[in-house]
Amino acid sequence: MSRKLLLLAVIYVGIVIAAGSQTLSLDPITTPATATYDPDSSSDTTGPQFSITVRLSKKPSYTFYFFVTINGSPTVNSRDLVLTDNSALSILSKFYKDSAFTQEILGGNGSGMTSTQVLYGQFNKNTTVLTQTFTVYPWIGKNQQVPYGTYAGTFTARLYQGTVGVARTLRDSENFTYTAIVNQKIDVRIGPATGSYDTGSAIYNINLGELSNGASGTFAIFLKANTAYTLKMSAASGGYLTSTTTSDKIQYTLTINGVSKTLGPEVIIDQETAKQLYSKVLLGAISVAAGQDVEAGQYSDSIEFTIIAN
Repeated sequence: MSRKLLLLAVIYVGIVIAAGSQTLSLDPITTPATATYDPDSSSDTTGPQFSITVRLSKKPSYTFYFFVTINGSPTVNSRDLVLTDNSALSILSKFYKDSAFTQEILGGNGSGMTSTQVLYGQFNKNTTVLTQTFTVYPWIGKNQQVPYGTYAGTFTARLYQGTVGVARTLRDSENFTYTAIVNQKIDVRIGPATGSYDTGSAIYNINLGELSNGASGTFAIFLKANTAYTLKMSAASGGYLTSTTTSDKIQYTLTINGVSKTLGPEVIIDQETAKQLYSKVLLGAISVAAGQDVEAGQYSDSIEFTIIAN
């Protein structure tokens, strides 16, 4: 009889131990929505927000303290989003725990860290609320000049049991990918030779003045592109100034950066083949020779510059 009682006691103890076990874990992280990043914007890019949820398997018999870090790759606190077709190009992102973007979530195991650098919380003894969800606020700093394309980084949320400050026990981890798209941008502007891209415009008039003794004028072509491009020029009258009051024509010549250009439809004047950043100024000059025997009047031509992505 005593043997049976002893056996029952052993079984009872085993049941008590099993019932006391609890699991601290992370829910799968829904992939954050893709951000759109404009390097020329005057503001930082923030969002889209996403969430991280910590879960306890059952009502705790004591208080569980925990915190979550976000590790990057290849180093713990790397936050680079890398261009998917050129790993040498990247933009820096960060993850914050507050909407004011003052408390960045860092990577690590808790050693030497503070509560402002992690997501932290606790499950109090006997609580029936077994999940805690935290909002994460992504951030990409303004004025990072990069070519167009898709930039992505894979990060790991790591859940530790204990209070932050010293190395703690890793309980779970979940990976997520954060992606940002830089849209393709190409633009060309025209303005005075002493100007800049910011002072250029879509339409620029050059007044050559009195042409009987010959005349000349200068201008600049300002272009920006974050990809390969082709810049073309089209002259409406094929190298002649024409008038609405006479059939006479005045021939003129045009140079770009000192090189004479044929004046006709869709003449290529500049071209790049690599996906990278371009910011250029091309200097143009128009010359009219003296001694052209034409009737008095106002003569003009229209020259169009078009930039397209390759």
